[in-house]
Amino acid sequence: MAVDTAPARLDPRLLEPVFEQLRERVREGIVPAAALAVGDADGPIRSAVFSSSERLRLDERSVFFLASVTKPIFATALMQLVEEGRLELSAPVASHLSEFAAGAKARVTLWHLLTHTSGVPDTPADVIRSRRPSVRRMTRLAMEAPLNFEPGTRWEYCTASYYVMAEIMRRVTGLDYREFLRQRLFLPLNMESTFDPRSQGSRIVPVKGVGADSRIKRYLLLRYVVAIAPPGGGLFGTVGDLLTFGAATLRPRPAERGYLPLAPETIELMGRDHTAGVIGVHEGQQRPVHHGLGWHKPTLMDHRPGSERVVAHGGATGTSLWIDPAANLVFVYLTNEWDPDRTPREEALRGVYEVLGRG
Repeated sequence: MAVDTAPARLDPRLLEPVFEQLRERVREGIVPAAALAVGDADGPIRSAVFSSSERLRLDERSVFFLASVTKPIFATALMQLVEEGRLELSAPVASHLSEFAAGAKARVTLWHLLTHTSGVPDTPADVIRSRRPSVRRMTRLAMEAPLNFEPGTRWEYCTASYYVMAEIMRRVTGLDYREFLRQRLFLPLNMESTFDPRSQGSRIVPVKGVGADSRIKRYLLLRYVVAIAPPGGGLFGTVGDLLTFGAATLRPRPAERGYLPLAPETIELMGRDHTAGVIGVHEGQQRPVHHGLGWHKPTLMDHRPGSERVVAHGGATGTSLWIDPAANLVFVYLTNEWDPDRTPREEALRGVYEVLGRG
């Protein structure tokens, strides 16, 4: 089935049944709030934000906790250093971090970190919730822990590896990763809400759940995340920010120094299947995992709509950024509940493809 955003761009009302279905799911309380946006390389086509509470008034300027959708955004900034020759995907991490100079760690490369095949262990969630370690402490934990397996032999999802990459970024550029992302991505692409969530105040949408049993604890945990901005899961943003990022990924914008966010060849490299044949645990099952550089390859893993070129990433708060170059499609779904029911997101994604395929 040929899929193209052109009909929806000419008449965004074609997407109305998809948005109406999501509105109804929010009314039913399946998720407390949800934002849905559809765009392409030319920018937004249709977007809306829904809330089940009259007290929680949301709109398209509302700032959601993106959680692990942070990862491909961070990876995109990091790959700018690869383009510039300041980092090499195949070079040992130890060439920048002496902490990786001994044993199996000496064989860890940036490629391993970006594909979740490094063996670096994740920090347990209960440690983060109860102790709330600083960025420096989280970085030390990630760098000092022994590997779980020989690099490249398995796939194991790891957020802690992003602290290692952030430290490499700092040592190479002299900039904290937040400042590097601000200068290299958020300011040039005008993603104002994403680079500084602390300035957004009441526009930040409260998150339900997060392993805390009271509103006060949830507030304190959220404030902690805002303060440390984990490089693999700490960004906040709007649907507009993500549509902008997706459009620039589909069609890189020329700039004085290369492209924003990356040259087309680098974006294509990030979207390749880098882990074909590597075994890992996905959706509770041990199976071959397909992963790009900072991106998941979901259509190679599950029966989902879209081409083999799809790159996507989700987050623990139900967030999702989905880019299909073959369909010229950017799909954004955001909600505000920890580990929510993902049925509304999947319904919306399939609904969008059905509409575009009929066009």
